[in-house]
Amino acid sequence: MATAASSNADLGFIPTPDRPCVLTRSIGKGMVGIARVRYELDELGMLDEPAIEDAYLLSHHLSNFHSDIWVDGKRVGKPGQIGGLTTIHDFRHRIGCRMHTAFDTLVFHMPRVVLETVFPESQKEQLEDLRIRPSACLDDPTIAAMARAILPAIERSEQISLLFLDHVACALATHIVAAYGTLAPVKGPGNLAPWQERRVKEMIAARLEGDVRLADLAAECRLSVGHFVRAFRRTTNTTPHQWLLQQRVEHAKTLMRAAERSLADIALDCGFADQSHFTRTFSRLTGISPGAWRRHNGSETIVPTRHADNAAPDYAVAAFAEAG
Repeated sequence: MATAASSNADLGFIPTPDRPCVLTRSIGKGMVGIARVRYELDELGMLDEPAIEDAYLLSHHLSNFHSDIWVDGKRVGKPGQIGGLTTIHDFRHRIGCRMHTAFDTLVFHMPRVVLETVFPESQKEQLEDLRIRPSACLDDPTIAAMARAILPAIERSEQISLLFLDHVACALATHIVAAYGTLAPVKGPGNLAPWQERRVKEMIAARLEGDVRLADLAAECRLSVGHFVRAFRRTTNTTPHQWLLQQRVEHAKTLMRAAERSLADIALDCGFADQSHFTRTFSRLTGISPGAWRRHNGSETIVPTRHADNAAPDYAVAAFAEAG
């Protein structure tokens, strides 16, 4: 499962001071770093200058605030009201920032390699660069919708798998490339070879807890992430994340047939965050609840279920995972 950072020191891509009054919450160590950064007082001052790297930081502003931004020593103009807008910082440039007021921002750290390897199914091109003015504000409804949808996941980061986060990253990268990318033609992929399909399914099945990255699966197939995701979908008619969920459900069926154990224990053994998460996923994929399925197909002795105290929400961001 994804893990939350304990302090700003764990968030190397966010150039904010490690101070108690700077509130942070991050999820995952996957393809894209995701965190919410808040400061509830005024005059935080100059932020640490981020290291030069071939990456972008998408900052979606959840509130209005006042700051000054410099790119390579030149000040960047901003509108007076920036709540709901997005800034794309190009970390290939020197960026300076002074925060004057309290702020609340959702950030996505996106290495350029992610943008270079993730493209829509219809695209047969590769990325050259982004048509943006570094650190200028953009009014992008799609980014805003993704940001709103992923906020609940940040509050329950321990329930989100890295594979799921990587699918979200693919959806966001696909939009960035389609909306702002300058492209050049490239040959598209076909299906996975039989050995590639077999090896990837073995890797996913061996890690039902979901602690596997798209980058690892793609590397095993000797493909880029974007080519791998499209080839997997062409071959299996589903995404790696959905295939993982299907395998969890099949494993749960096996346990329910043979073991006299509670559904809560089975849910954890199959990689689900809790029983409520297991029940929602099982019911969506099979059309019947685990309890009802067990009564028709399970062992004669049924162990009473333990209901979770807090049911995890159905994240609207799940829709974006299908973009892989």
